[in-house]
Amino acid sequence: MLRNTLGIVNIEGTNVDFDSVMAHRGIQAFSFLGRYRLIDFVLSNMSNSGITEFQVYMPEKSRSTIQHVGTGKSYNINSKRGSFRLLNRESDVSPIYNHDVGAFTDNLRYIESSTKEYVLIAPSYFIYSQDFTELAEAHQETGADITVLYKNITNAKDSYIGCNTIKLDDNRRITAFEENHGKYKNRPISLEAYFMKRELFVQLIKRANQVSSLYWFKDILRDVVDEYKIYGYVHRDYVACINNVKAFFETQLELIDASKRRLLFKNNWPIYTRSNDSSPTLYGASAEVTRSLISNGSNIDGQVENCVIDRDVTIEEGVVVKNCIILGGVTVKRGANIENTIIDKHAFIKHPIDIQGQPDKPEYIKASEII
Repeated sequence: MLRNTLGIVNIEGTNVDFDSVMAHRGIQAFSFLGRYRLIDFVLSNMSNSGITEFQVYMPEKSRSTIQHVGTGKSYNINSKRGSFRLLNRESDVSPIYNHDVGAFTDNLRYIESSTKEYVLIAPSYFIYSQDFTELAEAHQETGADITVLYKNITNAKDSYIGCNTIKLDDNRRITAFEENHGKYKNRPISLEAYFMKRELFVQLIKRANQVSSLYWFKDILRDVVDEYKIYGYVHRDYVACINNVKAFFETQLELIDASKRRLLFKNNWPIYTRSNDSSPTLYGASAEVTRSLISNGSNIDGQVENCVIDRDVTIEEGVVVKNCIILGGVTVKRGANIENTIIDKHAFIKHPIDIQGQPDKPEYIKASEII
């Protein structure tokens, strides 16, 4: 168990781009499978691995993250023995300087004042279940200075664009970090989860500042790959990279399949989230629901096929929704026909409108929009 490790949830990098979709909230707080937020997975992995001291670095638009994670009590964090800090930049900066090294630097006193020997840094936009204790054990066995979690993937031409690929020698020592431009199909992809001594982490932050005011932490790792023993530790189970609208949409529809969900959700490895007590969903006499995930508190009277529906959603009789992600508090009135669409929170579709997105380019209805 990683009792002697500081857990840091990092902000997402420039390879994560949702354009104007859900732009009013940080990616950490994006809804996932009708119940979770993206940040729940990395926090649960750290908590289940025995980490008790947390620092969550938040994006510029952090209100939704703050509302969701609160004091951290939902993640089985002991408030007496552990600590949970929500941190961001201390001053407004140009977007080009709004990177993780800058956030770490602004809050360096909290990193330096920690009594933990090690640090584990990981972002929230990679979705997986991982016992980080196994990674730490491999770190000790190899005598590594830094250990990087990675995944061998077979769809690098279409997914994980902008993420770091790694080159490894026969002993899984990393010899290079390179950006994935979609040129090759099979690639080992860094999941940007880094394990190292806390003192080394501080040294690398300071060194990155000396090299460039534009550096991200992964940039300084690329520079020092020949100076330090950096080893890879392979993740062999399910991974999803939620770095754009297409991935956000397709991953959730894929996980409607129970056999796929079992690859992500493991027995004795709970994924924690903020609880929300509500009544069971009510299905009316005219409801037709097939192959969908529907959360509590909703009222379903229409036809629902291959959808992920959040809490407190109303689908009236005569409505058809297919291949949709519908966030909390949405109302769809009689006669609407909607396909391949992301509907954000509290949208109100009151007219019998026809909305048809594409499977690889879904339509988006803004939060609280009235149509």
